[in-house]
Amino acid sequence: MRGILLLVSFVAVVAFGDVPAPGALPPRVVVEPSIVRLMHPATVAVSGLRGEYVQARLAGGTYPDGTLLRWRSLRLVDGVWRADLPMPALLGVYPVVLRRGPGSPAITTSSFLRVFAPGTSARPTFGDPAAVVRWWVGAVRHGTVVAVKRWPRPGFDRRDLRLHRLYVVAYSPPGRPGVQDRLGAFVTAFRNGYGARWQLLEATAEP
Repeated sequence: MRGILLLVSFVAVVAFGDVPAPGALPPRVVVEPSIVRLMHPATVAVSGLRGEYVQARLAGGTYPDGTLLRWRSLRLVDGVWRADLPMPALLGVYPVVLRRGPGSPAITTSSFLRVFAPGTSARPTFGDPAAVVRWWVGAVRHGTVVAVKRWPRPGFDRRDLRLHRLYVVAYSPPGRPGVQDRLGAFVTAFRNGYGARWQLLEATAEP
């Protein structure tokens, strides 16, 4: 009877997925360097992924014309898949996605390539992305916010909306509160991973 109960318990555990299946561990993905300037090179190394063919892509990464970056084929060197990553045309945070070849389902990873201007990581963080815009107006432009509005991203921007937010802001420069003196800008907030706090990515005259 005790043996039957143990067998039943084991079957129940397996059925509910508490015992991991062999080979279920996710692949290890290393991006080097993990932070680069715009159009600077980076490499990816993938271990723990078996197969004859592995490709990598930066989710949301685009060429200057807005088309998505192509999949990059990796080379197997001493048991590790390696390749140079194609560089996106926009600043931002790009998740690394893998697949075992054309037509194969994508494999999500917890690794990112971060394309930043110098000093980006040192900027203050906020729980609300709109607070990033207000901070930029006050701390960087020394102005006063008049209005802030979420702005739809342009067609060439394919970055992950969970990691990037675009706003338009109208503000008064210091000492010039008149309506005729108001200025405007497009401000992009980002977060350094899902669930992270928001920071300033860039402020531009056009979206």
